[in-house]
Amino acid sequence: MAPMLPKSLSTPSPIHTYSTTEAIIYNSYSQIHRESQKRSSKCLVYILAGFVTLLAIWVVFSSIVLHVTDPNLELRSARVIHISYNTSPSLSFNITMIATMKIMNPNFGHFNYGDSSVSVVHGAASIGGWEISGAKVEARESKEFNVMVNMISSKILLGSGNNITNGIHSGMLELRSYAKLSGTIHLLKIVKKMKTIEMNCVMNLNLTSQSFHYIQC
Repeated sequence: MAPMLPKSLSTPSPIHTYSTTEAIIYNSYSQIHRESQKRSSKCLVYILAGFVTLLAIWVVFSSIVLHVTDPNLELRSARVIHISYNTSPSLSFNITMIATMKIMNPNFGHFNYGDSSVSVVHGAASIGGWEISGAKVEARESKEFNVMVNMISSKILLGSGNNITNGIHSGMLELRSYAKLSGTIHLLKIVKKMKTIEMNCVMNLNLTSQSFHYIQC
């Protein structure tokens, strides 16, 4: 009589088979998982692309809007309204002119500047000047104003060796106007930049025609 095998060895374990419903559920889960991974990858790509775009916009914005450029101060014109001078018995002159000045602000923020002054010189001698009152120039705008200037010979020493003496005799005075203006540029209420601008102009005054023949800044 053949020996009896243990029941656990003689009876094979049943093989589990997936039903059609289980297979459908499994396939659906796998597809959902794959699609979720794809969506996660796309979201990451979109986030990175958005970050790069924002960074590029900020760089362009900073280079254009937040870039600070020096304002410009210039003498636009000068017109003589009174002139008198003598060559004998002693040299003297008294000249009054109206000067038109312009301050241009190319920045995207307003420019506040303080009080200043303009000097008119001949050689190294100052013969006149005028005051500039502090004000504000709006963003990307300019401010133009007129000032009256009086130039008199009593402010300098006249003599035969003085260049201004030669200029009066020749009927042509070469003058120079100089100014320095300090202020602050305000950008978006968060950026403040101090700026100092200068103006240096040459003016040739014809005493005979009583007009400026040449102005160069």
